[in-house]
Amino acid sequence: MNALVKAFIIAGLAVTIFGGGSFLAYELFFKKKDYQVAKKGQPVVTPTPDPVLPMLQNVKQHLTAGEDTAAVRDTLVSIIQSFPASPSVDEARQILGTLNLQAFFSLEPGPNKTEYIVTRGDSIGKIASKTKATPELIFKANGLSSLTLQPGRRLIIPSGQFSLTINLKKESITLLNRGAFFKWYKPLDFKMPPRLLPGQYKVSEKIAWFAGARVGFGDKHYLGSSRWIVTNHSGLIICSETNPQTPNAPRPATGIMLGPADLEELFALVGKQTPVVVE
Repeated sequence: MNALVKAFIIAGLAVTIFGGGSFLAYELFFKKKDYQVAKKGQPVVTPTPDPVLPMLQNVKQHLTAGEDTAAVRDTLVSIIQSFPASPSVDEARQILGTLNLQAFFSLEPGPNKTEYIVTRGDSIGKIASKTKATPELIFKANGLSSLTLQPGRRLIIPSGQFSLTINLKKESITLLNRGAFFKWYKPLDFKMPPRLLPGQYKVSEKIAWFAGARVGFGDKHYLGSSRWIVTNHSGLIICSETNPQTPNAPRPATGIMLGPADLEELFALVGKQTPVVVE
């Protein structure tokens, strides 16, 4: 039995049966040293195989075949929880985040989704005020391309209880929904304020910039704007730039730079007072 097959069987059984204990299985089965003799007579340790790789291949095959997404999601959660040190775990986070986002923005009815029928005089801003959703979320969730709404149109408005975790060591952002993993973001640049300490903060402001000026939702330049998510700690800003050649806003001296698509997505999901944990 080759090492790859052995890795898949043991890791798969560990995740399925033992849950969090699978990390111990990894240590026992895969940390054994496979020695080879070097030319000078000194032992050389061969690299330990990554048990997550065959599991991810299996996940991708199931997704390609259109099989049970819920089961695939559970497998990915187990991988993330059981093998946090795997070099492939970030790919598992990316796949799981994509699945979570697709389910959240699906137009299918669900327990955390509200159906809203547009009435005469409605606007996205008015509906956002009524439903406590961000206007960006309503726009994105319903695949709108125009701010004009026709009376009688059915809208699906998903809801969540989002929070952000910024990991200083890993230089990453994790979005949680109701305390559970939802989406993972790898920044383009990560530069924290010098006096930032681990702790609890919150989103204090969301800003859209175009050509050096702030623009609000509904402005004709809003869709191409650069975004900032500002926290209540000076210099702790999550930002993007949609026009690098001629920036829409001066780049903050410190902060986290995401790609425009990632921040546009995040901008729709979080609002003022969203908790931000720095760890």
